[in-house]
Amino acid sequence: MDIDIGGLIKKCRKKAKLSQEAFADLMHTTQSTISRIEKNIVAVEAKFLARAAAITNSQDVVVATLFSSDAAIQFLQTVPMIIMWGIGGLYGL
Repeated sequence: MDIDIGGLIKKCRKKAKLSQEAFADLMHTTQSTISRIEKNIVAVEAKFLARAAAITNSQDVVVATLFSSDAAIQFLQTVPMIIMWGIGGLYGL
């Protein structure tokens, strides 16, 4: 399962009842950039997503999406060795 980051940002924006232009102003970018992000044409850094969630007061939406059971399974399949090393390192195993 791939997470639709553009769709997630759009969902946050719509939850806050913001137009792309108003959201772009708050995010210090252009409406065109927001449009391209929402269409997944442009990738964003995690800090952009965090800022979008904070500005739209949608942290709950972002956390629920990123940490859904499917996303968690995908994450664990992607980095199992990091998890195992972290646990072993943390607990001295």
